[in-house]
Amino acid sequence: MHDDIKLSYIGLTDNEVRVLRSIFTLAPQLSEKFSLTPPDQLDEVDVFLVDADDSRSVEKWHQIKRANGLATSLMLSSQSESVVGDVVLQRPIRVQRLISALDDILQEQTQTSNPDKINQLEVCVLIVDDSYPVRKYMEHKLGELIREPLKLSFAASGEEAITKVNKKKYDIIFLDVMMEGVDGYKVCRAIKASKKAYIVMLTSKKSPFDKVRGTMSGCDAYVTKPPSDECLVKEVQKCIKYKYRMQAEGLV
Repeated sequence: MHDDIKLSYIGLTDNEVRVLRSIFTLAPQLSEKFSLTPPDQLDEVDVFLVDADDSRSVEKWHQIKRANGLATSLMLSSQSESVVGDVVLQRPIRVQRLISALDDILQEQTQTSNPDKINQLEVCVLIVDDSYPVRKYMEHKLGELIREPLKLSFAASGEEAITKVNKKKYDIIFLDVMMEGVDGYKVCRAIKASKKAYIVMLTSKKSPFDKVRGTMSGCDAYVTKPPSDECLVKEVQKCIKYKYRMQAEGLV
């Protein structure tokens, strides 16, 4: 007897709920792996199908996520390119779309829960900012939001960041732009010249020109302060999924 992954939903229309139930009936491979749970029994749910186009549904999901850091979101949206979540599903619900999305979730659940198959990986994070409150904020937020093990390091200047990166490999670097001495753009170019770290510019500079400068310096993402919880999770999850994929292929 296998252990079902419990799936429920937040904010779906009555028609979408009917379609969801029909898909589970028509696709027995789903019912073999997932069990559909009513929305009034959310305590033990593993995966939530969330109406990402409705702010109240998204807020309810965030409340659940704060209480249950292991829960996973499947965000249903008519504009999927602008949605942040563990897995994003384009409206309307289709059989193959749903199966593919749930297969992605199942694969990630298997990777993170089966240490005999794939070991859980520690993700090395470097936070570069000349503001001590910002460094502490990032430390607190990442510890609160990310369930995988993180090893956090800190640098208070561009020079210190370059020194640290030359001595150790980091998976993801959150990099401030405006710092005394070497600014974030120069730091990014210096790191990208010889390293493969994923660099997220984290700055209060919001103009299109600044974003272009960030892109030209080689950053992988440009995020304005204060970063949303969803944005932080999205960027870290990109690195975590990449590391799992590399490990599965025997490359790490």
